Formats: sequence, structure tokens, C-alpha cells
Amino acid sequence: MLNRGLDAYALRQRTIAKNIANVTTPDYKPEKVKFEELFGKAVSSAVGEVSNEKHIPIGVNNEDNDVVPEVDVPEVPQPQVYMSGESHVSIDKEMAELAQNQIRYRFAARAVKSYFQGMQNAISGLKF
Repeated sequence: MLNRGLDAYALRQRTIAKNIANVTTPDYKPEKVKFEELFGKAVSSAVGEVSNEKHIPIGVNNEDNDVVPEVDVPEVPQPQVYMSGESHVSIDKEMAELAQNQIRYRFAARAVKSYFQGMQNAISGLKF
């Protein structure tokens, strides 16, 4: 799942960069990446075990491969249209999201590194 998170954060980085690059483009609508919402739905859905073919399945069986980030173009709220001008891109909001995304990416990258380092230590037999 951390690898999916890294993919989502990389996609979000590119999307935010695209939004910032089009800050002066008239009638440009900023794009957003949806991942946490989809991930939350996949994790919170309970799945029941079917031990008999006559049982009714409970919940949705979501594997981690089903959670894929998607790029969405949400409707721009009217107050933001007046503040951001013709492009509908708020540079302050995009820069804040960029900083937040970088922190999340670093955290996920460190968690992946720690996982693989633990696996390497288990294989080589190192003790700490």
C-alpha cells in the first residue's frame, strides 16, 4: 500500500505543478488527485468470510491493487473564482498543497525504506 501511496503522491506532485504552471492561463480549471478518499473507503469496508456457497457475501473485497489515484477536475467555488481571477488557480493554496504533499511523500518513502531495510536485516541475520 505504501507503493500505491508513493505513486499517488508523485501523480499529485505532477498535477500541482501543472496547476501552478497554468496559473495565468485564462479559464483553466485546477485538477486535484483523489487517493486518500478512495483508500479510506477500501480500508474501512468490512469483508465477511463465506464458508458456504449459500451465504450472502458481506462487504466488498478490495485488494490493494483496486486503490488507484484518480485525477479529478472539481467545480471551483464562486468565492474562489473571484479571488483567483481568470485562471481559477489559487497560487497560495497550490503551494500549501505542494508542501503538504512533499511531507507525505517523504514519510511514505522512509516507511518503504524502513520496511526493506528490515527485510534485508532479517535475511542477513543482523540484530539491533
